[in-house]
Amino acid sequence: MKTAIIILLSLFSTFIKAQEKPKDTLFFTYDDKYIKTYVEIPNHFYIKDGGGSNNGNFYFTEIKTLENPSVKSKEICLKKFIRSSKFYNKNKNPKLNDYTLWKYLTDFTIVLVKDVNGKKRYVQVESSYIIE
Repeated sequence: MKTAIIILLSLFSTFIKAQEKPKDTLFFTYDDKYIKTYVEIPNHFYIKDGGGSNNGNFYFTEIKTLENPSVKSKEICLKKFIRSSKFYNKNKNPKLNDYTLWKYLTDFTIVLVKDVNGKKRYVQVESSYIIE
C-alpha cells in the first residue's frame, strides 16, 4: 500500500512539472555606459540606476553564453525599459525599487546581447538581489 502511494505521489509531481509554463525571454541590448562589471566579480552585471540604498542591490548574474539562440527577437534598450517601468520614479530617492524589479524579472528568461567586434554575443543572465 505504501509503495502504491509513493508511486502515485511521484507521478503526480511529474505531472505538475510538465504543466509549468515556459518563461518568456527578454533580449536586452548590452550598454557599457549603463551596465557595470567589476574585475573581482566578472559574472555580475550591475545597472547604473540600481543600488545605492541600504535596503539592497539589484544585478544580473551570468548563467551561460548562448551560441546560437533559436529564437530571434528584437532587442530592448535596458535603460529605457527600466526608466519607463513602475519600478523607477525619478522623483524619489532611491529612484529604482531594486527588490520589485528583481521580483518582476524572475518570471522571465533574460538575455543580454553584446556587440563584440561586429558579432553578437548572447549572454543568458538571471536577475539577482542582495541585501547589503
